[in-house]
Amino acid sequence: MPLIGVSDFVKRQTPDSKYDHFAGDWDELIKLIEGQWKQRQPSSHNSGVLLVPVPEAECHRFLGSVIAVDENTPLTAHFAPRMAGEAGFIQVEVCGGQKVPAHRAEIILYSHETLARDGDAPATREADYYIVSINAYASGQAEPMSPMTMARNFLGLKGGTRPETPYTAQEFAESIIYWSQHARIGHSSPGG
Repeated sequence: MPLIGVSDFVKRQTPDSKYDHFAGDWDELIKLIEGQWKQRQPSSHNSGVLLVPVPEAECHRFLGSVIAVDENTPLTAHFAPRMAGEAGFIQVEVCGGQKVPAHRAEIILYSHETLARDGDAPATREADYYIVSINAYASGQAEPMSPMTMARNFLGLKGGTRPETPYTAQEFAESIIYWSQHARIGHSSPGG
């Protein structure tokens, strides 16, 4: 079993954040990953990225922050980077709201080598793979990567991981359509 670590990037996914999160501690999440290790799948775009499915019985411990929106959904926008050192971009969020229990979840791991290639690995090697994202899907269907994340990866921008197998036009189009009808739950109220 390879050694699993926790990236600084995923540490932003907490109960009080606007991101999906796991209702447990990092050690519990690592144990869950170890228990599911045989079910892991490599990303279709990068062999150094693994997707570890969460067993259905554990999905209630994962909360998703992305919801479908319509003309009545109060939205707000702001300009900010995801993390310090990255370029800012326009982010649209649902005003208020509550995270919802996942019907499906997966954990995204990056190999140390993949993070090192992008300059994002810890200064000293702490693990073979690092938890980079907790993805909790309220609908039970996987969400496509956001168009901004895909573009950051595709262009090799700061914070992105260039795909070994490029994204297709179909994948970009599906992402744009999905994210034009969904948004992450934010913490602000309309008008403020």
